[in-house]
Amino acid sequence: MYQHGQGVPQDYVKAMDCYMKAAVQGRTAAQYNVGFLYHRGHGVPNDYSAAMEWYLKAADKGHAGSFNNIGSLYDKGLGVPQSDSLAMKWYQKAADRGESGAQYNIGMMFETGQGVPKDIAAAKEWYRKAADQGLTDAKEKIEELERQG
Repeated sequence: MYQHGQGVPQDYVKAMDCYMKAAVQGRTAAQYNVGFLYHRGHGVPNDYSAAMEWYLKAADKGHAGSFNNIGSLYDKGLGVPQSDSLAMKWYQKAADRGESGAQYNIGMMFETGQGVPKDIAAAKEWYRKAADQGLTDAKEKIEELERQG
């Protein structure tokens, strides 16, 4: 509620306080949200190592968004050594659970040949999976690739 300003003024510090109380009690969504706030530096100093720690706690419970964000940290080398193979591993785990952002990220890896052979057909396939779930950026990527031939 505080993170998004729903019914109250947006306040990331209060959001972190609320999430942290629930996260230490083992609440999966709260663990993800604590990781997210550390990842983005909202209400707390940006801390990729802390983000990874909290994402891993939620990932241990099967949280698909955490899988995707762990992949993103490896993809960009934020708080961990950059690793295309680990990024793909975590993106794949998230995509297998229907996480549209991870499906998009896998599409990007195939489109650019990052850590995998460049494969526009595979990129389009992954973008379609994300687009089928309503991800607008994926729809735009498909249109862009089709314009390019």
